[in-house]
Parts: sequence; C-alpha cells; structure tokens
Amino acid sequence: MTISVGELFSEAGLSPAGVVRWGDRIPLDLPGVYVVASTSDLGDPVGLVGAYRHDPRALDALMEICPSVTVDGRPASSHDLAERIGGFWIPETSVLYVGLAGTSVQKRVDQYYGTRIGQRSPHAGGWWMKTLVNLEALFVHYAAAETPESAEADLLKSFAEAVPPSARQALHDSERIAPFANVAVKPGLRKRHGMAGYTLQQARSQPDPATSFRALGSAPASSAFAGPVSPDADVVGHGTRIESQVITKNDRAGSNLRIPARSKFALPAGDGFLYVKYRDEVVEARWRVNGTRSGTIGLGRTIMSALGTPDRSIWMRVDGTSVMIEV
Repeated sequence: MTISVGELFSEAGLSPAGVVRWGDRIPLDLPGVYVVASTSDLGDPVGLVGAYRHDPRALDALMEICPSVTVDGRPASSHDLAERIGGFWIPETSVLYVGLAGTSVQKRVDQYYGTRIGQRSPHAGGWWMKTLVNLEALFVHYAAAETPESAEADLLKSFAEAVPPSARQALHDSERIAPFANVAVKPGLRKRHGMAGYTLQQARSQPDPATSFRALGSAPASSAFAGPVSPDADVVGHGTRIESQVITKNDRAGSNLRIPARSKFALPAGDGFLYVKYRDEVVEARWRVNGTRSGTIGLGRTIMSALGTPDRSIWMRVDGTSVMIEV
C-alpha cells in the first residue's frame, strides 16, 4: 500500500474541506487542490479499485477523433493504448490523481469533468482517468490552499515517496513516479509513456455559434442562440454521431431526450449545459449524466412533442457542448 488521502493532506499541511462523487459539483470556490481517489474514506490507503480496467468505448472515442495516435512511434490500436496506460497503474493505492486550482477548485474540477477525452482544453491533464470503466464510482477530495502550486508539489512528492520499491519496478516508467492519472510528475517532467497524437491537433478559442454549427453541418440563426459554445466546440469537423434511446410516447409528452450509456462518451463527463440545434432553433439544454443510467438532455416539451417518431431513436452530431439533431 502507499498513502491515504488524509495522510497526503496532512503532510502538505492542508485541511480536507470535503469529498464528492465523481461528476458532482464541488462547493469550494477558492484556490486549492483536489485528489481523485477510489474511496471516500480519508484514512483508506488501498481504496476500492484493485486493478486497471479500461472502458473500450472511451478508447474507441479517442481513436475516432485522434486516428493518428501512436505508441513508441508506431500506429496504435485501442488495445495498445489500454496496455500502455495500464502499465502505469499502481496497485494497492486509493490515490489516482492530484490536481491544483489556481482560482477556484469548483471551476477547475468542472472543467476536468467536462473535457472530453482527446480534447486539448480546458483540462486535458489526467485524461487517463477517463479510460477507466468504473469512473463514476470514484471520489474527489478537496482542500483550500493559499499557494496551490506548492501544495500540489507537496502532495505529489509525498505520494511518490510512499510508493514501495516493488510497485515502482513493476511500472512502465519506474523512475518518474506520480499517481496513476498524473502524466506530469512535476512541471516540465512527464512520465515516459511513449504515446503521441492523443489530443486534437488544433484548438481555437471562443468560436462564435455559427462557426461551431457550420462545423457540424449547418449554421443556426444568430438570434436563436442562448449562450457561448465551448472553446473546443468546432475542432472535430463533423462531430461525433451518436444515437438516442428509443423515444416513447411518454418521452414525447415529457421534457427529456434520453441518451443511452453507449452514446454518453461523446458528451461531457459531468452535468452542465449543451447548446442544441433542432431545425432552425438553438436552445440551451440541461445535460445530466445520471451515473451509469441513461443521460438526459432537457429539450423541453415543445421540442420533445415534435421530435422524431414514437418507438424509434434519433441521431445527432456532438462537438463539445454543441449538439445538432439530425432531421
């Protein structure tokens, strides 16, 4: 075993402020640090996840938007990626990732949740976490810190010192030690993982809505748009095509479009808002992940009553937080 979350905070001189399940919003709107762990127990150094198990859907999604990914300079399959990422799993530890927030822990963790695998921003660090099949069973511990950078450095140092030699030698890189999902051991020093091409090759800042929806195949009327699109919403080109659940008569009488688990990979990993284009209208719609169950997009009764055909699913294209429903 290595070290518990409580011991990490204690050695860094930090006071734990709370813990939430992965995907839930953190109430701390102050600078600080956070630790993703496989247990909510501050005193548990082992945790509840004993081995690396990858979600094939997550890696397939990465391969779809980053088809030129390589391992050790050679074209890689999703199996190759899983094998290499799994080579950094540290057994008998509850600590899986350590992060800092320079202004707001709440905002930074929301960015972590919402950054899809393969995106460069707003929070691409720790993306290995999102390959886990049991992601939604994890927890996020957090603490305020006056100097988050030094606090994070202390946490990473304490963790590395606690990893026993036998566990170190079993890792793909036995010298640069950090929690599983921390690709960087410290600023400027990354684990020797040998992977490349696993993020989008370009990123644009603050595209206007018309640009984003043109990338998905159609531009909305500007007056219909309800808010800003994600900074990365227009980089995928034609977006990722996903299918809804079968729409029932009850669905059409309600407000929510249901998204099956197999399609949720293309949408943000945490609750938030999407900008959905249906015919000539763009609406701001609430997105709820709903754990392992079907996610829901709150389109409202007016759209739902006219959407699709009962007992059939619909298709849509997703690009960050922009969604275009195919008609």
